[in-house]
Amino acid sequence: MKSADCVVVPVSYFAPVAVYATIFRSDKIIFEQHENFVKQTIRSRCEIYGANGKQLLSVPVEKRGNHIPIMDVQISYKEDWQKIHWRSIVSAYRNSPYFEYYADEFQPFFETKTELLFDLNMSLHQVVMKLLKVEYRVGFTEKYISEYGNSVLDLRKNDLLVFPTFQYNQVFEERHGFIPNLSILDLLFNVGPDASEILRTK
Repeated sequence: MKSADCVVVPVSYFAPVAVYATIFRSDKIIFEQHENFVKQTIRSRCEIYGANGKQLLSVPVEKRGNHIPIMDVQISYKEDWQKIHWRSIVSAYRNSPYFEYYADEFQPFFETKTELLFDLNMSLHQVVMKLLKVEYRVGFTEKYISEYGNSVLDLRKNDLLVFPTFQYNQVFEERHGFIPNLSILDLLFNVGPDASEILRTK
């Protein structure tokens, strides 16, 4: 896995394991708050491991044209996506070793409507970091910078993500094999408190 003194991270919906593995290897995290929203990316979607294999969960947003700042993206509630997402998460992980330990931390987010995608993602990230029991230096971008120098690892582009090489037990692994780099939810529900050590050392 890559490491860096500083990493710039998009504010994501239950970011994949690779993002958190990089965070654990970096001295300072800077969340991007001035970029334009990029559709069909980890900013509004995540992947979990369901009974039929990889399952995509996507947060619908209000369509307001192109070039919308990520800070201004509004979540759409025209469909009951919260019920769908939570039902999918429960179905995927209710038999995992640590679902009962952590479910109550996440369920309220699927029962309360948050206006902005940025706020929802940051709130979920804070819960994840609390469960991982880790503290780190964090900041937010003051303006948009398209390119950073070599001392900064820029995770805003998916092609810079490096998949973790470690494996762990997954609920439906006997059916479909191990699926790497799913949402951090997959790691948390399957390995519980060992998640931090895995992210830090593997």
